Amino acid sequence: MLNIHVIGDHPALTLAAEELQRCLAQMAGAQAQIAPAEGFTGAPGIWLGIADTLADAVELPEVADPLWDDAFCIRSVEGALVIAGSNPRSVLMGVYEYLRQLGAEWTVPGDAGEVLPEIAEVPLGGFDLERRPPNRHRGVCIEGAPSLRHVLDMVEWMPRVGYNAYFLQFQVAGYFWRLWYEHRLNPEWSETRELSEEECEELDRTVIAEVKRRGMILHQVGHGWTAAALGLPTDGWVTYDGEIAEEDRALIAEVGGKRELWGGIPINTELCYSNPLARQKMLDGVIEWAQAHPDVDALHFWLSDAPNNHCECAGCSEHSPADWYALLANELSARLAEAAPRMKIVLLAYHDLLWPPETVEIDRSHDNLISMFAPISRCYAHSMDDPECDSGEPLVRPARNAMTMPRQNRQLAELWRIWGWGDRANSFCFDYHFMWPFMGDLLSINLATLMPKDIADYEAMELGGLMNCGSQRTFYPTGWPYWETARLLCGEPAGAADRERYFRLAFGDGYETAIAFLNGIAAVSGAPRHGAEWWQQVAPGKAGALREYLDAWAPKLDAAASAADEAQRHAWALLQHFRELAGHFAAAQEHLESGRTGEAVAEIEAAEEFVRRTESRTAPALESYTLLRYLAGLKARWAETGARKQP
Repeated sequence: MLNIHVIGDHPALTLAAEELQRCLAQMAGAQAQIAPAEGFTGAPGIWLGIADTLADAVELPEVADPLWDDAFCIRSVEGALVIAGSNPRSVLMGVYEYLRQLGAEWTVPGDAGEVLPEIAEVPLGGFDLERRPPNRHRGVCIEGAPSLRHVLDMVEWMPRVGYNAYFLQFQVAGYFWRLWYEHRLNPEWSETRELSEEECEELDRTVIAEVKRRGMILHQVGHGWTAAALGLPTDGWVTYDGEIAEEDRALIAEVGGKRELWGGIPINTELCYSNPLARQKMLDGVIEWAQAHPDVDALHFWLSDAPNNHCECAGCSEHSPADWYALLANELSARLAEAAPRMKIVLLAYHDLLWPPETVEIDRSHDNLISMFAPISRCYAHSMDDPECDSGEPLVRPARNAMTMPRQNRQLAELWRIWGWGDRANSFCFDYHFMWPFMGDLLSINLATLMPKDIADYEAMELGGLMNCGSQRTFYPTGWPYWETARLLCGEPAGAADRERYFRLAFGDGYETAIAFLNGIAAVSGAPRHGAEWWQQVAPGKAGALREYLDAWAPKLDAAASAADEAQRHAWALLQHFRELAGHFAAAQEHLESGRTGEAVAEIEAAEEFVRRTESRTAPALESYTLLRYLAGLKARWAETGARKQP
């Protein structure tokens, strides 16, 4: 009988022991019992605990803040094995790393991604390794159209591969939940229902419980504070057609001489920040919400989600948008330090706020501010700080409400440097690789090649990690880029040997065929183009060759897909699905380049039909909602262009 000694009662420690017990039983047929302990005695077995409780047995790499920084070690001590961490989630991560050393892996979320090979015995001797990720911030943000199962699978997967933080956007994440459960973009989907606000809140609570069970860092809210100050809907990009009281209308930013909701959407609407009542209502709402949600570790305090809509009244015009934001942040920082001293505030450099304050200095004396850089307009054909991605034009601060989003990465990187935050521990990038560009991965935007460069660039820009703003269903055609990102953020290698191992575990004996197929797409597509649509990255004149390549590979993939393992068969099915979908895109581009707009639109319609018809098979891996929404807009633009060309 193997004893798993657990020092401490945090749920993450209990889960770590239970995961060890479960996985070792499957891998080695080991019978293990979980034994709570007061302290380390040196008794045989596996010992789990926070480093402070195991100080007599092991030393751990030093960290600046044990609540935020992860470190763990796996060491053999006489007849025992000790897995110690700087915090409970680090112990859980240490357990998964120990299992990885025995051959286990988690290629994608859910049961289909768990690989637990058979081993002859459970080794306890010969271990002496430690890990301390160089990036404090390694997170995933809810986006797209997820079900509760999709999100729970993601949260379960994250510490298995090294992610440590989860972000639920808005005060309630109902906007995202409803996209899945209402399923409005696929009429062929039969299981639909509307969600009440209470049901959405319950879904949030279920996710938060699982995040906290793992000891992970919880981020919440973001946009919506401006809407909350007006007493209007805060949970998403929804329009509001109701009446607005005159006293509330006076709080709305004046743009073009009018005080109106921006595009009718409350969360896209700025306030009149020179109005003391507007500032008070906004900040009072933040403090009240923070006190009601003490589980939140990182409270995101963002302005509206629209550019060029800041108040133009005489009072507001005295300061730049970023200066008003700095004034708000300073007051909030001081008040939150009193009301919720454990909680941190996340500020956002985004849209108009990419340009930093001119006259107001942000007060960081309360040690509760994190700055987040969100380069939403960036190019994914180049890495974040690539000197080649540069227009050569000088950066000039735009006039109020006359901002044009920079499209060159070097300009965006320079704006972050001008901010001069200079604190990796309390800053990170909020990037969108798994929101849109993932759908073109290896069609030409090869995220597996881009991610190592981007993460290195973040470090060079003094950013302390990455929050992935992306769907929970971005494991298409494979999960390698998302897995690779986690390991890179942890400071672990993710080179050719790691990719080969990943594909072997995901696809089985024929994995080399999968690698060759994807490598060939990248080769035949040509270099990605700056600023092109994500799906249309294929170099001009190459679409026909790509379509022929995809057609030629159909029988090869069919032959290789006869894997004995169900999970491996599913991986092959996704690759075959990708081949067919990419064929529609290649054909559409070929038609478009030849001036056959009608045929291009028809090809996109065929792609839409294919995605809807097959969604039940691809749902955990492919974000169909985002894809279908994009294709509908693309089709409409092309149809309009074609109509204009008619005599």
